[in-house]
Amino acid sequence: MPRTRILFLLIAATLAFMLNFGAGKAQADEASSIILAVLPFEVNADADTQYLKDSLPTLLSDRLREAGFRVVNQKRVMELVDEQGYEFLNIQSAKDMALLAGAGYSVYGSFSQIGEDLSIDVRLVEAFGIKPAVPLFVSKKGLINLLPAVDELVSKMKLELLSQDKIVEVDVRGVKVLDKDVIMMRTNIKTGDIYTPSKINADLKNIYALGYFDDVKVMVSDIPGGKKIVFDVKEKPRIQAISVKGSDALDSEDILAAVNTKKGAVLNPRVLSDDLNTVREMYRKEGYYNAKIDYNLEGEGSQARLNLNINEGKKLYIEGIIIEGAKQLDADEIRAQLALTERGWLSWFTKTGVLKEELLERDASAILAYYGNRGFIDAKVGEPEVEIKDDGIYVTFKVAEGDRYKVGSVAFRGDLIVKKSKLRELTAADDMADGGEYLDRSVLREDMKAISDYYSNYGYAYAEANIQFDQDTINKTVGITFMISKRQKVHIRRVIIQGNSKTRNNVILREMRLADGDQFSGSKLQRSIVRLNKLDYFSEVDIEPIPTGDPGEMDLKVKVKDKNTGMVSGGIGYSTSDSVFVSAKITERNLFGRGWDFGLSGGWSSKTISYGVNFYNPRVNDTLWGAGGQTYWRNEDFDDYDKQTIGGAVEASYPLGEYTNFFTNYRLDNYLISDVSTTAAKEIKDIEGYNWSSVVTAGLKRDTTNKAFNPSTGTLNTLTVEMGGGILMGDDSYVKYTYDSNYFTPVFWDLVFHWKGSLGFIHDNFGDGDIPVFERFYLGGINNVRGYSSREISPRDSVSGDRTGGNKMMFMNFELLFPINEEFGLVGVTFFDIGNAWDDGQSFFHDTKQADGSSLFLGLYKSIGAGIRWFSPMGPIRVEYGYGLDDLKDSGRHKIEFSMGQFF
Repeated sequence: MPRTRILFLLIAATLAFMLNFGAGKAQADEASSIILAVLPFEVNADADTQYLKDSLPTLLSDRLREAGFRVVNQKRVMELVDEQGYEFLNIQSAKDMALLAGAGYSVYGSFSQIGEDLSIDVRLVEAFGIKPAVPLFVSKKGLINLLPAVDELVSKMKLELLSQDKIVEVDVRGVKVLDKDVIMMRTNIKTGDIYTPSKINADLKNIYALGYFDDVKVMVSDIPGGKKIVFDVKEKPRIQAISVKGSDALDSEDILAAVNTKKGAVLNPRVLSDDLNTVREMYRKEGYYNAKIDYNLEGEGSQARLNLNINEGKKLYIEGIIIEGAKQLDADEIRAQLALTERGWLSWFTKTGVLKEELLERDASAILAYYGNRGFIDAKVGEPEVEIKDDGIYVTFKVAEGDRYKVGSVAFRGDLIVKKSKLRELTAADDMADGGEYLDRSVLREDMKAISDYYSNYGYAYAEANIQFDQDTINKTVGITFMISKRQKVHIRRVIIQGNSKTRNNVILREMRLADGDQFSGSKLQRSIVRLNKLDYFSEVDIEPIPTGDPGEMDLKVKVKDKNTGMVSGGIGYSTSDSVFVSAKITERNLFGRGWDFGLSGGWSSKTISYGVNFYNPRVNDTLWGAGGQTYWRNEDFDDYDKQTIGGAVEASYPLGEYTNFFTNYRLDNYLISDVSTTAAKEIKDIEGYNWSSVVTAGLKRDTTNKAFNPSTGTLNTLTVEMGGGILMGDDSYVKYTYDSNYFTPVFWDLVFHWKGSLGFIHDNFGDGDIPVFERFYLGGINNVRGYSSREISPRDSVSGDRTGGNKMMFMNFELLFPINEEFGLVGVTFFDIGNAWDDGQSFFHDTKQADGSSLFLGLYKSIGAGIRWFSPMGPIRVEYGYGLDDLKDSGRHKIEFSMGQFF
């Protein structure tokens, strides 16, 4: 080596030694006193990462500066490397470069990448050789983690350069109940970290904040390789038992279930404080607003009993609800809109008058809506104010009414797809304007929905109707403008079926009124939901429109959940017509998931024995035709004769439009009339022995109800014509007409009004034969005029007094249905029934005199009553009590009746 170069190195070394010797030999020096020179790195990777030769040293230099170190300018380092002409670096050349750069340490190494794996391998070289070179290595996955790799490398360098103690062990002592991990999870230190007293102190505070300890100490000791940290804790007592004292209004078990402090746990004051607040809130909800809750501990040492002490105080009710500022509207009418009520004399039983704080905001909104629906469009309602006094609670709602406005004009703007006159038919706002009525916001909301729904039926699925007001503050009127935006017309891209584990897709799709490629229609979407629900195959039905990314298309996701449609049942019961009965039944309403209806049944009672098999396919090969058949055997014991029947029937149906269905069937029976009483009517004696019945039936059924069971809206009308004998041959010859009509509508609250009317008429088949007595009309019983014995309302034979049935009948049921328990399907009913059956030669409403000589008003028997209906897993069950308002021979006037099966 030339003398001049040696001399230069000696001078540089001397200067560097003077600047850095103290930093190199003293372990506790600060980072700012250490100077580093970052030398070029070797890059072992593909051509795309060769840029790291220049950028990696710069990046490492920047991160070292951020860590507090002094780093030689990278440009100066590269100039020195070029001057020395190093082709490669080693420990000796790294020492030389540190001395030349005036640094105490130099860093050199390599970067390697194989696939996704990258690594940085460096040597930390002390300039004077006092310390051996330290190898450091970092590896990561993916080039995206290069910066974390550099940061980890800086951390390791910092650990070496500052020569600080490492934490080599962390332990917890003193725990008896709690697991050590509970404590360790609250610490931020771990083995391998640099020992920092401030961090240890912070962890001590975190452990104490857990609330499980009376005392927490930390002990630090030196062991080979670094420091050992021990957290020494003293646990609070363990809860041996929990008692509730002083609770009368609330059950102690309910209180213990609500709190988080449990038997066997370590007492935690913070958790216990939350528990006391929980109990206070429980009492507040029951009206005990002055209840005081505290606790005490019994016992010393590691075990203790926790007592929750309760002083309930007096139960407070709402004694007054003040509507402050109500001048133009009656305060009592406003109070009637609220969920909160003042105390009444039955509040102890009904639990009314109790302040439920979660309802305060709801009631404030209810007041605002009440004013908004009566023309006060600028009304404001302040935050409810609650005042708890010794005698009770007082709630004040402050109202600023503002002026009251009537509806001035009504206009329609925007995307109008029909004439404005049609839109006026859809809305009620113009009626308010014509009648000079005050503005009702609820009417406007219904109008906006009606317009949107109407547009959706023309494919505008996202149509909107908004309201624009034009206030006339002088005349106190407001003009209403419906701003209509039809947006994009939408078609169905595809219908997706989800959730059906049993029912086949085609059974669902054939009920849909929207299919792939159809134009969207809101009414068809709702109709599809109704049809799927009325199948009664599913416990849940939902149709969700799904955007496709194309504003002109959407998918329909039909989500269903199959329910059990098969049933094997048997039982013993009591029927008012058959007394004690035994029944067995196997039914499946969705056989093989194809929608087929199949059943086997048998029944035995004191009056009737029956067996039957039935099958029906509502959509043969997915066509509109339905078809099926049944066969049966019955033995029936009537008062004056026995009837044994064996027969069968085939049936078919076809829809005539969306709501109307045509049905027909052919029935062939062979029956035996035996054990005829000697006092029986001549009509009965004439058919004693074997007979054939060949009957064809045709009818129309129109159903617009919203549900298969317990509908709340819609109508159900059935017209049936039944013909026996004549060209069909057989011994029974008659033509029978019946018409049944049902009407459902909601009235108020959750009440539903149901009206049923039925008319019937029968005559012989145009002079060919006699009408069988069992085909004639008999009323009385749970299915028509309740309160009277089954089939007792009938004309009688003038000689024997036997009931022979009428050739015409009429009855009506007026019912009010109300839910008792929606979850279990319990429905209550009150009713008023009227009806009668008339003989040949008598007209409808003919007065059939009573046994006591009294007359019937309009010639109709009348009854009133009430009952319960349960939509049970066995089918609809009815238990109803009827009281006949008119006397009837051989029939009581008080009847409790029971039945199972479909009812309308």
